[in-house]
Amino acid sequence: MPGKQGQEIQATVSKPAWEAWQALQTRLINEKHLNMLDPESRAYLMEQMQRFLDNQETDQAEGYVPPTQA
Repeated sequence: MPGKQGQEIQATVSKPAWEAWQALQTRLINEKHLNMLDPESRAYLMEQMQRFLDNQETDQAEGYVPPTQA
């Protein structure tokens, strides 16, 4: 992520937390059929990212079932 926000994320967010966000982001894009060319979809995703990184509740992909750990 470019700019000041990207620098802040790089300085304050751990690699595992960023990877967890990327996984959630992918599920949200796929399950909610977000169009990343649409400004509203991008704004929604940015809001969800900020909520995730602030340890607040985020939307979840409907129907997603996490894999079971063996």
